[in-house]
Amino acid sequence: MGEVRQIRVSIGNETITLVSDEEESYIRELADYIESRMSEIAPLGARANFHPNVLSLSTAVLIADQLYKERAKSNAFEQEKEQNQKETDRLRALVDELWLALEQTWNDMNSYKEKLEQAKLEADEYKSGMDQAKNELREYIEAFDKPAIKGVYIS
Repeated sequence: MGEVRQIRVSIGNETITLVSDEEESYIRELADYIESRMSEIAPLGARANFHPNVLSLSTAVLIADQLYKERAKSNAFEQEKEQNQKETDRLRALVDELWLALEQTWNDMNSYKEKLEQAKLEADEYKSGMDQAKNELREYIEAFDKPAIKGVYIS
């Protein structure tokens, strides 16, 4: 907002001076808007049939109607925005919860992986011991299958 100034505008058949600290172009835009709404009610040629106060009040009601409808849209938009924010917050919390569960699952999997690797090492050692015992048993059995003295068999 700038300095206060006087701005002359024409609305309907009247020229008025407005005092405002708004930009002159903005004030003229407002006056043009009011003029266009008046034209919706009564085109320039038909305005002589209307009392100026009736035309002004009708235009004010038309603009107020538009304002109220825009406010209702804005309020509905704000409510929808709030609902969307609540849903976004709920979903973020759910994602955070799922992320923590995923991290826990990952940690559990790594722990199980380590346990499985240890169990595999133990199983390999057990298998190696079993293979060694099997070989020793085979050698022992083979020793009994050979005759003690060549040419003499025990039956």
